[in-house]
Amino acid sequence: MTIKPRTEYSVLIGDVVKSRSAPSQESLLADLQLALDWLNEAREDLEMVQPVSLTVGDEFQGVFAHLNEALRAALLVQLHLKGRYDLRFGIGRGEVTTVAPERAPMAQSGEGWWLAREAIEEASDLASKKEWPKSVRTRVKGAGALEPAINAFLLCQDQIFSRMDRTDCAIALQLFERSSQRQEDLAKELGITQSSVSRRQAENGPSSIYRAHQELERLVQ
Repeated sequence: MTIKPRTEYSVLIGDVVKSRSAPSQESLLADLQLALDWLNEAREDLEMVQPVSLTVGDEFQGVFAHLNEALRAALLVQLHLKGRYDLRFGIGRGEVTTVAPERAPMAQSGEGWWLAREAIEEASDLASKKEWPKSVRTRVKGAGALEPAINAFLLCQDQIFSRMDRTDCAIALQLFERSSQRQEDLAKELGITQSSVSRRQAENGPSSIYRAHQELERLVQ
């Protein structure tokens, strides 16, 4: 797909929390690039208008046709990098103006980008406030009447995600990938029992997050 004038898109901006404290900036960027390559190449069910790409420093950006897809993409990258990097996201729904298509995601502007920037800054600000959960990592702007409900959903998602370990995230990824892999085979890969996979899926967050996104897709486009 290409950016069309006067069309609303869902713009995604992400970065790494406290990236300067990473032992190796080179490794950080390489790991991010691998995760984004996986997202762009393997997620055929995401209608990307513009692939998610590294821009400057540890920041990455992408454009999606629908809001629910941008929300899912943000979560998938988090699941993929759990335990290595702490990520933060802002998603803005609005028009995108392209000056030089060949330079995308550079040389772009518009409400979608401005709102995404506001959203990621808000996520950072809220996580630092005493009266807000420190787990806040994702915010949305420009979603109209649904915006408060979506941000409430994200508050709960971020809290659940913060309590999941890498094994839980691997189980969640299998659900989102709609893999036909049996639990027995996944358990062998993860070095745990099949009953542990089943328990973790039901109790530790993978099933809740997966089903919540399924429900959200019925409401948000």
